[in-house]
Amino acid sequence: MMKMNRLAFALATMGLAGFAIGASAAEEIKAERIEVTGSSIKRVTAEGPAPVEVITRKDIERTGATTTNELLKSLSTIDIFDQGELASNSPSGSGTGNIQIRGLSETDVLVLLNGRRLPVNALHDGSGAGAAVDINMIPISAIERVEILKDGGSAIYGADAVAGVINFITKKNYQSIDVRGKYGVSSRDDGQEKSASVTAGFGDIQEQGFNVLATLDVFKRDPIYRKDRDISKSVDFRRLGGSDGRSSFSPYGNILNDDGAFTGEQVRPCPADQLSGTRCRYDFNASLLTAYNGADRQSGLLLGTVKITNDIRAYVQGFYSKSEDHFEAHPVPDYFLLPDGRYYAGRFMQGGPRITDRKSTLSQFVAGVEGYTANLDWSFVVGQGDGKVTNSDKNYYNADLWADALGSGRIDATVNTNDAAFVETLKVKPVRKGESKNTFVDGKISGELFELPGGPMGWAVGVSHVKEELTDTPDALTQAGKVVGSIQQAAVSADRKALGYFVELQLPVLDKLEVQAAIRYDDYSSSAKGFKDNDASKASPKLAFSYRPTKNFMVRGSYSESFRMPTLKQLFGASDQGAIDVEGAAECTGLGLPANCEIPAYQVGGSNSALKPEKGKTYNLGLVADLGAFSGSIDFWRVEKDNAIDQPTILDAIRAGSWSQDPTNNRYLIFTNLQNISQVESQGIDLDAQYGLKLPFGKLVIGDTITYYQKTRERKAGEWESTLGIYASPRYRNTVKAELDAGKWAGSMAVRTTGGFYDTDEQPSASNPLPAGTRKVPSHTETDMMVSFTGIKGLRLDFGVKNLFDRMPPFSNQNASDNTYTQMGFAELYSSRGRFYQLGAQYTFN
Repeated sequence: MMKMNRLAFALATMGLAGFAIGASAAEEIKAERIEVTGSSIKRVTAEGPAPVEVITRKDIERTGATTTNELLKSLSTIDIFDQGELASNSPSGSGTGNIQIRGLSETDVLVLLNGRRLPVNALHDGSGAGAAVDINMIPISAIERVEILKDGGSAIYGADAVAGVINFITKKNYQSIDVRGKYGVSSRDDGQEKSASVTAGFGDIQEQGFNVLATLDVFKRDPIYRKDRDISKSVDFRRLGGSDGRSSFSPYGNILNDDGAFTGEQVRPCPADQLSGTRCRYDFNASLLTAYNGADRQSGLLLGTVKITNDIRAYVQGFYSKSEDHFEAHPVPDYFLLPDGRYYAGRFMQGGPRITDRKSTLSQFVAGVEGYTANLDWSFVVGQGDGKVTNSDKNYYNADLWADALGSGRIDATVNTNDAAFVETLKVKPVRKGESKNTFVDGKISGELFELPGGPMGWAVGVSHVKEELTDTPDALTQAGKVVGSIQQAAVSADRKALGYFVELQLPVLDKLEVQAAIRYDDYSSSAKGFKDNDASKASPKLAFSYRPTKNFMVRGSYSESFRMPTLKQLFGASDQGAIDVEGAAECTGLGLPANCEIPAYQVGGSNSALKPEKGKTYNLGLVADLGAFSGSIDFWRVEKDNAIDQPTILDAIRAGSWSQDPTNNRYLIFTNLQNISQVESQGIDLDAQYGLKLPFGKLVIGDTITYYQKTRERKAGEWESTLGIYASPRYRNTVKAELDAGKWAGSMAVRTTGGFYDTDEQPSASNPLPAGTRKVPSHTETDMMVSFTGIKGLRLDFGVKNLFDRMPPFSNQNASDNTYTQMGFAELYSSRGRFYQLGAQYTFN
């Protein structure tokens, strides 16, 4: 109660002060003063101590991107692991898009919409993976620009902005009607995309005292199937020099002995093309599964602004987005009983494909008042974001009824002639519902104090209160692990509050030297049962500078600290359980089994209410140059994290004795609950350069951006292990662009290259390097082209080709052979869509 009283008093004081000053002042809000992501102090120029990458509306159009996720994947700054768009069989992640930067996880990036935080995806893994904003829910047509703060933002925005901040900014004070449509299709006549949007704004804030902006966006995409691409048409990758990843859970039944090993016999004769050695295989890539998920999304945004006085504005913003997805996975695999008492690994084809219909919504309402009066900028904002997800499943089975049916011999998984009515009585339709909600109140004041040698000292103070709520409710059978064909999923119902205060100073200590100093204090509390108040509050400082030895050069640097609280599900999510195979020599001997064992087991992981916050430090040092035709920047950065939350590996858990056997079936249980056991380091260089040429027929700009990783590594105990240069962790991403503006015609070409990596996810250390001859996955390059015509008043026509030379991703056997990944034969850095044609039109009514 005392925390809320302090918050209310601070906000009320700032609000009353702002209104009182506003009533006596006559100056208009100074439009030329802007607030840049990374600072709460408004300034005349956008370039300051913080490295902020800005993607304008024109930049967005030149990429040809049709979704926000696709837009960000085109940036070298963004780490890519796009499993949500590629995999159709992930209970929590399919259809979603997350952002990672600096080699850290998606939970370390703070995503804002017009400067306000959005709720995270309501359904995410118990490990915390996926506990981030689903950027697929943000329509690309509503975005005016994107600002990416790359040196951490905890001191300004909150403790969880460890790796940086991505701020999506929509249009404001818009007076026109803009209608857009776009159509795209792959060169293989699939993956069809259709999108349409309307943006309408009327009223001028300065002249008429109000503005209303509304956008409506519709996006529809057809899926691409694995069977329709050569690289993924079969999970038997021996044709590409890989392994045979076809499943042993065959509809023809592979018989097991009493020790759970395959005998080499089948219940039914196995077709010759499905027989590998003595085992019958099932090719799950040859049908049903998608290589690129379909999508059906609608969204709308409404922003109304009113000028109360010449220096005070009030506004309300409402945002709503809905996505509906349909996913199918293969019929249920399981161990079935023969009349003689032996078991076989089979697949119940008669039951039909497992189906998930996913519906997700994201909404946000914000109301605020802001002003510039008597040399003070001030704002007061309240709002709430709400994300809901419902997964509705079909063709799953009640485990108890299923076991009785198998035990009585009434189900034969090798035929399609079981009693259909009886089969239907075994089925269940699990429903999992989740809701993630953020309710926030914040206020801040900024202004200028006395003069320093380089100019007036700027300052800002602010206070915020955020209530975070999460409910994740699988149905009762799923929670009990009683759904055949699914995994056990834990329920969560928890909330917590965070009260934060910050102070920021902008110090032009010399004519050429500016210093930014900020500190934020965040205090977390929760009424959830079992919450451990361990280090749940901390101050996060930041110190940055920019030095301009000449008007053409600037040196900048920063140091900041951060801490990230565990997600609510990491703290309160109970246990999750999933099927695994134990087959490594070290794992087998650790369980007291022969070194060449190959047995099924269950991995039991999940939450830990005693988890402590992760703590981080970020360093940045850079040089910016503007030489007229040439401009560029180079930034060195480093991030360090302690107390990082991770789960022990299967081998580490076995070595620690964290395993047992289920007394009902003797199946091994390996326990890998979350712990604060890791240290993480990431280090690299960002380079951005461009050169402009004036030609007789227009202006040509050639640019290059690259993010190069020098180091990413982690350690749980003992030695550091490198995570750089192994599976899906390339050393660099590079984009070379050429943009030509020739009046009515404009064109652009982008060449995007992603570095190669070793084809393994084993993390080498000093004493355990990668074996000589470890396979390498080569680098991959795609070229995009876009041409625009604006020769008719109000009309813009676009034609583009993504992946102009139809480059397919390079083969990865690690992906192909490991069901942790998509098993499509390539890393989730890419897609197999291939060449993609786009045609778009935009008409603006002025």
